[in-house]
Amino acid sequence: VTVGTERFPFDRLVRAVDYMAAQVNGEPVVVQLGHSAYVPTACTWTRFLPFPELRRHVEEPRIVVSQAGAGMLLLCAQMGKWPIVLPRRRRFAEHVDDHQVELASRMAQAGYAVLAERAEDIGSLVLQYDQQRVPPGPGRASAPRLTQVLKAYLDTEAASTASS
Repeated sequence: VTVGTERFPFDRLVRAVDYMAAQVNGEPVVVQLGHSAYVPTACTWTRFLPFPELRRHVEEPRIVVSQAGAGMLLLCAQMGKWPIVLPRRRRFAEHVDDHQVELASRMAQAGYAVLAERAEDIGSLVLQYDQQRVPPGPGRASAPRLTQVLKAYLDTEAASTASS
């Protein structure tokens, strides 16, 4: 589980994962919790990871749960991972705006992520992970489809910023 390096806490995700980990016997859960104030009790955790170690923590586990940052979504796609993502939201003071909501939705629609609409959905998405569709294969991030999805998202963001 990673919340990224954003300066805002993401306690909603950390709490949801901690609750889920307490319910799952024997499956280890590692959380990179960044600036989150909530400290999990049922998980192994660290505040930050050097990038090579973060890559290892994305590559090795069966399931990756993450915030919906573009860097993490790209890393997961490059490694053939199909992450469960919970976007940070402005209304919970988790980010300055809701750009992660749109990015997560587009990545899920394109088949590169599983979207958790609410923190409460994390546990059921993890439990149902293997029954959902097959995750993308390694190297799929270089596929034209992902490039098109990200370009469309960035074009929309640029146009919205220019008109503000």
